[in-house]
Amino acid sequence: MIKPLLILCSVFFVISLQSCSEPIGCIDPRAINYDPSAELASNDCLYPRLALEFDFKLGNQAFEINRIYNINGYNTAFKEFQFYISSVQLTRSDQTTVDFEALYPLMNTANPSFSLGDAYLETYEQIQFNVGVPAATNALIAAYINDSNHPLYLQSPDTMHFNLNDGYIFLKMVGKVDRNGDGIPNENEAFDFRIGSNLLLQSIDLAINKTLSQAAESILLNIDIEALLNNVDLQTERKTWTFDNPPLANKIANNIPTAIQIP
Repeated sequence: MIKPLLILCSVFFVISLQSCSEPIGCIDPRAINYDPSAELASNDCLYPRLALEFDFKLGNQAFEINRIYNINGYNTAFKEFQFYISSVQLTRSDQTTVDFEALYPLMNTANPSFSLGDAYLETYEQIQFNVGVPAATNALIAAYINDSNHPLYLQSPDTMHFNLNDGYIFLKMVGKVDRNGDGIPNENEAFDFRIGSNLLLQSIDLAINKTLSQAAESILLNIDIEALLNNVDLQTERKTWTFDNPPLANKIANNIPTAIQIP
């Protein structure tokens, strides 16, 4: 009985030695810590954390709230500027896509970026998203107003622009412009643009050619507030809450795709 036992122990010993000799590590080539020599998975793979970030500009200048700019010869200051995006989709180099459907971030100068989550070490050739929230989600407006569990409410309950009378507002731009020629934009020289409704939602589609290679990565986009005001006369066009002045709302909404570009 001793010899069979010794043989069995020897077999287990050899197997054990072989197991110990097999390198352990991350075996996913899409991970930051991928180990090409590893034969056994270590279950500790690390992946890039990907964010989408907006650089707020006014022409060639950095954009700041309450800073005075000269637009078309008139001193102008902005009190509020913010917008929602949704339905972010990235297209990989093999033309497959990854979707981020459940995110509705409110973008402004205080919060210019948001996290998309974990990604892989791969190349993204295209980014698509909406400025605004799709009609199916927008239809939940009443639920938002009455339900604190609504995802949009949880994102930013104090800065939402839903109103049963005015409809759904997905871009808000409020400021003041010198109209009396004294060089100072005063409170009685205000403009107030609130762009919304399902019909004016804008789709953005940009080539990015972004290859992820680090633990923290971001896709950077420019948004030019001056381009949003293309063909808008701040001396005479003072207000639209979309439904009270559709021509002006359409003009600003149609400027959105050209205002958002790759740096």
